[in-house]
Amino acid sequence: MSLEKELKLKQLYQLLPEGVVAPSSWFTANGYSSQLIYKYVKNGWLTKLGNGAYIRPASILEWQGAVLGLQKLAGLPFHLGGLSALNLLGYAHYLPIGGEKSITLYGEKSPPAWIRQIESLSFTFYKKPLFGDLGLKKQDTSIRDWQINISSPERAILELLYQVGDKGISFKFVAEIFEGLTTLSPRVLNELLLNCSSRKVKRLFLFFADYYNFPWTGHISKDIEIGSGKLQIVKDGNYHKTYMITVPKEFNA
Repeated sequence: MSLEKELKLKQLYQLLPEGVVAPSSWFTANGYSSQLIYKYVKNGWLTKLGNGAYIRPASILEWQGAVLGLQKLAGLPFHLGGLSALNLLGYAHYLPIGGEKSITLYGEKSPPAWIRQIESLSFTFYKKPLFGDLGLKKQDTSIRDWQINISSPERAILELLYQVGDKGISFKFVAEIFEGLTTLSPRVLNELLLNCSSRKVKRLFLFFADYYNFPWTGHISKDIEIGSGKLQIVKDGNYHKTYMITVPKEFNA
């Protein structure tokens, strides 16, 4: 290998940490042609993952490396949210970090094919509820000083509530998570709730806030519109007149 090519490879390893998935677009933007990438793969200096994504050889691939590749290298507006964000932030303490069956990511666009082709990892993508950049934060990772974008606990619980239903997450499971949310910010909650378009999410949130009666409950805005009409959240439940939802009988609606 010539000195110039050796320096090019060293530069690549400086730019690309071990364990981070890099899409083809990132290589092109940094001056690495498809022919050069092919050569790196052929010589064992890169490992191909799916269609158009690569990782340094002998790297341990974990979900954080894939998410960093999606956010930081591909520059795509996806964030860790819902149960995965609550888990990472310590609010689902009975689950191991990343121990869910699938990592939940949120974004308005369709994800690139390569992230779904990583056989060792499972991701579930959601487009709703939509809040723009409200309630997002940076979270440190174990890879250099790189950070990932994740939902704050205030946003994450609203994202999780959106999934409650017969074909989604159970009411009782969310109740267990909600019981631990003792220190949420009412300012952030109010901003999110006032920008939330889902009747189900707002009604469920307000029900749980009243049910557990946290210190922040009294600071939730009274101007939140919950719409009209009854919503069946659970079958054979009790009807809650204030929030117009059915809840399990043990919650004494």
